[in-house]
Amino acid sequence: MNHTALKWYTANQQDTLLWYHYDTLAGRLILCTQGKTLCNMHWLSPCSTEKIPPPAAAELQKKLTQYWLDSEIAITLPLLRQGTAFQQRVWNILRQIPIGQTRTYGELAKTINTSPRALANACRKNPFPLIIPCHRVVAKTGIGGYAGETTGTLIEIKTVLLQHEKMLIHEL
Repeated sequence: MNHTALKWYTANQQDTLLWYHYDTLAGRLILCTQGKTLCNMHWLSPCSTEKIPPPAAAELQKKLTQYWLDSEIAITLPLLRQGTAFQQRVWNILRQIPIGQTRTYGELAKTINTSPRALANACRKNPFPLIIPCHRVVAKTGIGGYAGETTGTLIEIKTVLLQHEKMLIHEL
């Protein structure tokens, strides 16, 4: 598994922002790019009325498709620099959680000498789900939250992602 640190870039402001969707087994991901820089990813709620142009980034779609085969996402696209230094530190730690495994907010918080709540807030601000696998972080008493939600569609997506990764590990 590739646990390289995330590489942050500043987007070229002359490039156009492009929004498109990618359908996964867990739900629809909305992707935003600016030139060759990935700016944002988020799960689309079923009741959203966002207008989505046709897919535009074949390389990213190929990487996302690969996730459903082996849960690896080796992103080579530059990622738009986002978040505070603390959030970026948390996001890099999340990338080190092995596929098919989970860690609790408390366990991870101890490794960086912070509180579980602060760590959860950094997870909530994750601009790149799947690339930064915040779905692998759970509460000590259950599944915890996902993208700031504790019930509903996003928790269902988190459950699908965790089940998918555990299934792949057992097949290896």
